[in-house]
Amino acid sequence: MNTSYLIRYVSYNLHTIVKTWEHPAIENQSPSIFCGRPDLKDDFFDLKYFFSLIKSIKKVENPISIPLLFGISNTLYYAYITSSELDFLIGPVRFSTPIHMNQTIENISLSKEDISTISICEFSGFASQVLLVHNLMHQNCIDLDDLIQFNCIDKSLHSSIMEDYSSLVFDRREESQPHNPYDQELREFTSIELGNVQMLRKSLQEDYIGKIGTLAKDEVRNMRNRGIVVVTLASRAAIRGGLLPEISFSLSDIFIQKLEEESNPEVILNMMHQFEFQYAEMVAELNAQKVGRPKKDQNPRIEQCKDYIFQHLHEKISVHNMAKELYLNSNYLSELFHQHEGIKITDFILREKVNLTKNLLSYSPYTYSQIATYLGFSSQSHLGKVFKKHTGFTLKQYRDIYGVKEF
Repeated sequence: MNTSYLIRYVSYNLHTIVKTWEHPAIENQSPSIFCGRPDLKDDFFDLKYFFSLIKSIKKVENPISIPLLFGISNTLYYAYITSSELDFLIGPVRFSTPIHMNQTIENISLSKEDISTISICEFSGFASQVLLVHNLMHQNCIDLDDLIQFNCIDKSLHSSIMEDYSSLVFDRREESQPHNPYDQELREFTSIELGNVQMLRKSLQEDYIGKIGTLAKDEVRNMRNRGIVVVTLASRAAIRGGLLPEISFSLSDIFIQKLEEESNPEVILNMMHQFEFQYAEMVAELNAQKVGRPKKDQNPRIEQCKDYIFQHLHEKISVHNMAKELYLNSNYLSELFHQHEGIKITDFILREKVNLTKNLLSYSPYTYSQIATYLGFSSQSHLGKVFKKHTGFTLKQYRDIYGVKEF
């Protein structure tokens, strides 16, 4: 192991100091110090605080095998990594957003001069460097979850959760208020998966004794959280029903953002159900397109092909480039798609571009020329001809009839 290179690599990536000791690190042993920055000093941090922290942890827990992350007054952060050869102390760094650490040193006063030269990084970048050092120096590797679990999760959290759970269960029993029945929820999201709008409407109209769970103490936040859960479950149900993940996840992002913008709980509830119906109707439309088509086993190549198309709808899509991306012959891909979907791949691309054009004409203020350019058409005239062929409307006629009048 070229530890000298590793030390330099970490120091230059984090713009900070790396101290090392021959294992085990002891207080009266001076560390080797490397820092690529001549302007960076760590004079305010006496190592006696560090060794005092290490001793206190070892008294309570097993000898440290996972890197120890600790902070100074929730402002500066360090990482201590042990191995059979060397022990490392990496830091100081600052995070763009303060991070809670289970271990902190509070009795050090920091001035603006102390912290002004300390590099700012994201926690994820710092953690990746810490994991790199640890995993190169150990046979048993750890991941980010291990690092966070050991250093950032309050050990009392589990006990607190179980206490709240016990209290909630007891209160619910006393009040005879169970949660809403699971079979109703099953019918609700199965109807989306099947694209059955009527079944969804009936499931939402069901009456039951149960109570919807409380997801936040604030009424608006509680309803928003509930909406996020429902949209998430609905998006997965739609994917199971055949909606492409790229479309479903993108819609989910938009729906959740809309929920976050609303502050009326009743309106949020209504929006949440509208979004469920949107998913069910899209699956129903997919099912209608499949009517009369011979049913075949799902082909992962076709799904990859569709994913590519929806990710590049705003470009001029070349079957040759798509086939190259999927490591297939373009003629073979075209034939496979036609056999499986009952439509030429080029016609499928145009159909989806027309569908997106409908959306843009209805819900965006973009000009016809801007839409044509965005979707990879050679001109507004070209888009107009394709759109008229598929819908029977000119671009202007469609916008006049279905377009939102104000934005």
